Amino acid sequence: MRQLAHLALVLALLGGTIILAQNGGPSSQDRTDPAPPSGSGSSSSGTASSASAPEQQLFDLLNLEREKAGLNHLQWDERLARAARKHSRLLASHRDLAHQFPNEPAIAERLAAAGARFTVAAENVATAETSQVVHMALMASPGHRANILDPRYNAAGVGVMERNGQLFVTQDFARTTRPYTEAEFREAFIAAFNRARASTGTIVIDAHADSNLHSVACSTQGSTPVLAAAGFNAAEVVTFTLSEPDKLPDQLMQYVRDARLRRMGLGVCFRPSAKYGYANFWVVAAFGE
Repeated sequence: MRQLAHLALVLALLGGTIILAQNGGPSSQDRTDPAPPSGSGSSSSGTASSASAPEQQLFDLLNLEREKAGLNHLQWDERLARAARKHSRLLASHRDLAHQFPNEPAIAERLAAAGARFTVAAENVATAETSQVVHMALMASPGHRANILDPRYNAAGVGVMERNGQLFVTQDFARTTRPYTEAEFREAFIAAFNRARASTGTIVIDAHADSNLHSVACSTQGSTPVLAAAGFNAAEVVTFTLSEPDKLPDQLMQYVRDARLRRMGLGVCFRPSAKYGYANFWVVAAFGE
């Protein structure tokens, strides 16, 4: 039985794992004088129905290792599996191991194109004659083992292609997030913000969507024009990025605790990017008394 011919470590944007901004990205806060008011994918960690026998076996072995290490099981994610299979077809076609072939997008773009929403991701690739040999070799490699046992990941997809008795394997790992619509994200954020206010004994805030602020959220690069607050009678405007609406960034804590605030207008825009992550929403919040 031929052992692994080659193992390639995880592709990285900056060396190591792909790390993408998760919450509380670049922000700015603009104080303004009050303006006159005017109108304004994942399945359970068990059997994946689409998985081939080698894919299922490798996935089960991943979770067995994580269970032995006291880690959460990974969920099978069909979007990650689609990306993994597509890459494994290239591995088999080239009869070589790489994380990116000529004219192929980088891993983050591949996962995003498959529909995945994620904040951090990694990839293992390998080739051998059996799934067991692949798994043993990956676990014997510190970098690959680290990906398998990384507590940040909650999902994985495995793609296996066979060519002339040789298996070409791609394992894609990610911390995936719920695929919120903008409206769902906005309402979840408002609920989280008011829960935080209630926990500090501060009265809940009256929050609503604002079309002007939505336009700003869809165009801002981290700064908020003073005009963004026009029509809201806002005292302050803050801009930030989030991928999980219940994880409030630190710069919002002063507003959580400020009992003077009674109103909040919100613009929420889904804008995935290589810089801020593929589950990224830009949020513009205008506060008033």
